[in-house]
Amino acid sequence: MIYHMFRKLCSSLCILLICYVTGMTQQYPGFRVTGRHLYDRCGERVILRGIANPNIWFEKDGIPRYEEIEKTGANVVRIVWQTNGSSADLDLAISNCRAMKMIPMVELHDATGDWSKLQSCVDYWIRADVAEILRNHEEYLLINIANECGKDVSTTSFRTGYENAVNDMRNAGIHVPLIIDGSNWGQNINILQSEGPYLITADPDHNLMFSVHMWWPPMYGYTENDIADEITESVNMNLPFIVGEFSQMHGGCTDDITPANSIAYKTIIRECQKNQVGYIAWSWFGNCNDLWDMSTEGTFATLYSWGLEVAVTDTNSILNTSVRPYLLVNERCDPTGLKNTPNYLSTIFNLFQNYPNPFSEITTIGYRLNEHTHVILKIYNDKGVEIQTLINANQAAGEHFIAFNATGFASGIYFYSLEVDQFKEFRKMIIIK
Repeated sequence: MIYHMFRKLCSSLCILLICYVTGMTQQYPGFRVTGRHLYDRCGERVILRGIANPNIWFEKDGIPRYEEIEKTGANVVRIVWQTNGSSADLDLAISNCRAMKMIPMVELHDATGDWSKLQSCVDYWIRADVAEILRNHEEYLLINIANECGKDVSTTSFRTGYENAVNDMRNAGIHVPLIIDGSNWGQNINILQSEGPYLITADPDHNLMFSVHMWWPPMYGYTENDIADEITESVNMNLPFIVGEFSQMHGGCTDDITPANSIAYKTIIRECQKNQVGYIAWSWFGNCNDLWDMSTEGTFATLYSWGLEVAVTDTNSILNTSVRPYLLVNERCDPTGLKNTPNYLSTIFNLFQNYPNPFSEITTIGYRLNEHTHVILKIYNDKGVEIQTLINANQAAGEHFIAFNATGFASGIYFYSLEVDQFKEFRKMIIIK
């Protein structure tokens, strides 16, 4: 357990160092991943809110399903695809999704549960005719390399397999964000937390996101608290991730919903909204068990039960939280500039949790500035008394990191604050000697 926690702390620091080195300087043809978030080429932050649609098994071009999904306000469709799909059909599937002002995220379903098929998915993406289609749509496209690839996959195999996959795709001229699912049918978030930092470093573009599929019912040993805890842990380590699949239950094609196989989907969307993490529900319609369907007939009018809640009625539903980027809707950057800055805490800054935490001697404090501004960073004791000022200066826009040396400080709870343009945010840190 201690070793596992140490690896996660090291992974967190690694991500911060990657962000420091790459910053916002890399140029991408479309979306880019910086820190733990996705941005369009205009610089607007995009929090994914969407639905998986089974194009490959029904209407490959997505029509009329896209029109119905669009009514939910979704900003992304996870397009279910397979390697037997033609490049011409793929072109239509992507084009029609873009026409409905939604982001196409294409995934290959062939390797579901089968690690040996990862390379065949990569071979499809880099095939000359397919790669050309992907490059033609690179301004708006996301690629989920392989759906739920593998079951029991070692960390070494996972790392090596996806490092090779990413490099093959970059060498083929595919520079859009690549999404990597967890192992164990997508459910394993620990492997994403441990191997994600290395894979970001290994990617020549540093343009990766990770996807956990929260098929997490009690019968597999999961509790509702695990959802909040794992999302918080991933956020605290600055991991770029989404919840790429979830539903109201997990089981077989003929199973009914029970307390043992039910999934706390309301908790998932609540915690994602609370932490500004993307989520994609599985799925619009057409499953072998209609309890996984959001809509009984693949229409907005026939949304029901959990699907209606996730799409429309819940406070944290797609309709109530989804934002389509200005660029996607208007085919240009916002001329006022108001939409061209990330939309989090405020439009001015974002303060990260220090890493490691708890710590003994040295920890790293990071934050992002969305504009050139004056910054004040201070340390306080547990009674709120100011004890040290780390920064009091003008700084440029971007991500900044500073090492705090706690030599001479006693064990206990401390706080640090970032103050920018009359806004102030506090975070807690713990010193253990």
